[in-house]
Amino acid sequence: MKTLIDVLTALSDFVKVASEWAESASKAEVETFTQIYPQKEEAVKKAVEKAITLEEVRSVLANLSRSGQKETVLKLLQKYGGSRLSEVPPERYAALFADAQEAAHAE
Repeated sequence: MKTLIDVLTALSDFVKVASEWAESASKAEVETFTQIYPQKEEAVKKAVEKAITLEEVRSVLANLSRSGQKETVLKLLQKYGGSRLSEVPPERYAALFADAQEAAHAE
C-alpha cells in the first residue's frame, strides 16, 4: 500500500513539474514570436507603402528579355496568370517583380 502511495505522490509531483515546464516553455515561445513578427509586420508595411507598379514590372521583365531570357519571362508571366503582362492581376505585381529580380540576379 505504501508503494502505491509513493508512486501516486511521485506521479503527482511529475505532473506538477511538467505543467510548470510547459507553461514556461509557452511563455518563451510567445516572447520569441513577438520578437520575430513585429519585424515581419514592418517589412509588410513597407512593401504595402511602396506598391510595385506596372512600369517597374515591365522594366525588369524587359531587361530579362533583352539579356536573352525570353523563356524565363514567359514562364514568369504564366506563373502569375497571363501570357502578357497586361493579363497579370495588379495584386500579383509584387510577387512577379520579386521573382523577375531573382531571375535577373541568377544569370
